[in-house]
Amino acid sequence: MQINEIAANMMKRALALSTGCSVKTYPNPMVGAVIFDESGAVISEGGTGIYGSDHAEIDALKKIDFKAEGLMMAVTLEPCNHFGKTPPCSNAILRSGIKKVFIAKKEENGKACNGACFLVDNGIEVVFLDKFAGAVEKINRFFFKTVRTQRPWITVKAAISKDGYITDSIGSSAHITGHEANVYTHSLRASHMAIAVGANTVNIDNPQLTVREVKGENPQPVIFSRNLSVNLNAEIMKRNPIIIREAVISKALKNLWLEHKINSVLVEGGANLIASFLSENMIDEFHIIASEKSFGQGLKLFDEKAQILFNLHFEISEEKKLGKDQLKVFRHI
Repeated sequence: MQINEIAANMMKRALALSTGCSVKTYPNPMVGAVIFDESGAVISEGGTGIYGSDHAEIDALKKIDFKAEGLMMAVTLEPCNHFGKTPPCSNAILRSGIKKVFIAKKEENGKACNGACFLVDNGIEVVFLDKFAGAVEKINRFFFKTVRTQRPWITVKAAISKDGYITDSIGSSAHITGHEANVYTHSLRASHMAIAVGANTVNIDNPQLTVREVKGENPQPVIFSRNLSVNLNAEIMKRNPIIIREAVISKALKNLWLEHKINSVLVEGGANLIASFLSENMIDEFHIIASEKSFGQGLKLFDEKAQILFNLHFEISEEKKLGKDQLKVFRHI
């Protein structure tokens, strides 16, 4: 087997490792690293730990006491070359004796300081496997969003009836989708740093907004309440939510990143809050779960203006069944 083929297989393994990283890696990216020899034997591997702990490269090197003379590494993102919460990974790679590093994607964060150039300048061969860059982009879409825009990635999840209603009676909540959809919703919660709703949703539904159906961390609750109309005795208030009174969504989101280092927010309603995000073009992805039920009346997910904006800026990227319900994922164009 040629070395390029071996390296591609190692990179696939590194990508799989990166998907197993915890949401607590944020604001760092989720990265996987594999150390291997010329025959394709895996010597060590690692993934990025929670923020402030070891990066993937260090995790893999520690397991072999940083003794990697003549070995190679496949890493999903360019190694860092700066002192942050941890020392530079590039220095550790150099000291370990690694002779060649395969990288899936170049680091875009200026703080990373060109780790690949450092390695090359110090005699280590570096090869970029660009065909894997798209997979790294998808896995780390939250990270790259903050690097490029200084705001969190915004995912909207909504459950609707077959005819597009989120409730059959304005001012009340409704059970729309089934168990499989509920499990899916909780997996979305576990994958985001924060979960946001408006004051009306808190006052009407009294939601917990926790992760219960899957293993994972509870996201930080965020409540948009311009007039501080939220019920202070609601269950969610026990979890110290961030309450946002800022009327401009874009400014509020930038503050969530700059002040709280939140790089991903799952918005779970309601219709007015989603419309506000849409009007400022601040949504990256929609996860809409449609039930078999038809209501015939109530409150629609989109009013006429919001529907026009949705049709203009989003296209379907995925569709699948969740029990009897239908999931459609729409990405921003």
